[in-house]
Amino acid sequence: MIKKIIWVLVSLSILVIATSAEKVTVVDSTRRSVDVEAPVQRVVSLGTGVAEYLFALDGGKCLVGRDSYSHFPPALENVDVAGKSSYAPDLELIMQLDPDLVIADTMLSDDDLKELEDAGIPVMIESLIDPTKDIEVMKRLNSLVGNETRAKELIEFIQKYQDLIQERTADLKADEKPKVFFEWAGKDYYTVSQGNPSDTLICLAGGNNIAKDLGNSTHTYPTVSPEWVLDMDPDVIIQQRSSDKPFTDDELTKLRDAILSRPELQDVMAIKDGRTYLISGEIRYGLRSVISELYMAKWFHPDIFADLDPEAVHKEMVKEFYGIELEGAYAYPSIP
Repeated sequence: MIKKIIWVLVSLSILVIATSAEKVTVVDSTRRSVDVEAPVQRVVSLGTGVAEYLFALDGGKCLVGRDSYSHFPPALENVDVAGKSSYAPDLELIMQLDPDLVIADTMLSDDDLKELEDAGIPVMIESLIDPTKDIEVMKRLNSLVGNETRAKELIEFIQKYQDLIQERTADLKADEKPKVFFEWAGKDYYTVSQGNPSDTLICLAGGNNIAKDLGNSTHTYPTVSPEWVLDMDPDVIIQQRSSDKPFTDDELTKLRDAILSRPELQDVMAIKDGRTYLISGEIRYGLRSVISELYMAKWFHPDIFADLDPEAVHKEMVKEFYGIELEGAYAYPSIP
């Protein structure tokens, strides 16, 4: 009799869970209206930075597939790779994973989008690459995952430091903002222009990107010459390096030394003053882009941000929202 009662109660609880989902309509970043049964239970994430965010919300419980570039937290390695990226999704595997929702970015082709939707799978186009819009994306995603308390804590953590930087740099005059040369992904003289997320971060952190006017709305990765950099004479050089695992200090030291020793740049102020830095691409997008912003603010204005320790904030964030200790190096040198 007791077993029968327990069985009935369990059955009723399952029924309640099954019927508690409701269809909600969300408008994604491309202004498409998407109908989704929320809260979602099974998500394939192909959008930049999204898997890292979802994992922070529920410890990865809803993630059944990810893109090949999502490696943090390390537990993501246990989630199936459902495609290299939105540009190259594994549609067959995605169908097998039977997700309630696929989250991709704008690299997803119209044909792939149609095939997924024809299979009855809702698709949202979202990515966490624009620090001015990331929180909006987080709020939309949370409306589907349903962990309000966790999302509020996470958004408040990020907003706290974004607001701190904005407050301290708001009154800077143009000549108080250092000239910055940002070299993307370790490719010599491959930089970023206005409209690129890295250009946005430089601006938010109180810097002036010397290449901001070189690109256009569809091409924000111009290549410049050493002579051009020498002529612009930046105060700060930042090079982004990417890897599928954390760097060591020794690795970043060698990479920085290679920049400092370029013979064609020896007369550049950033080389002379040693204001040349490395930053990991792993913290350039998503939740941890605020850590990149903190490092840049510290490098650009060491006096204004003398009390700020970006590495300590990074450790706190990882401990609080992922329950792990931070390993490896993500910026070098971390203190100007």
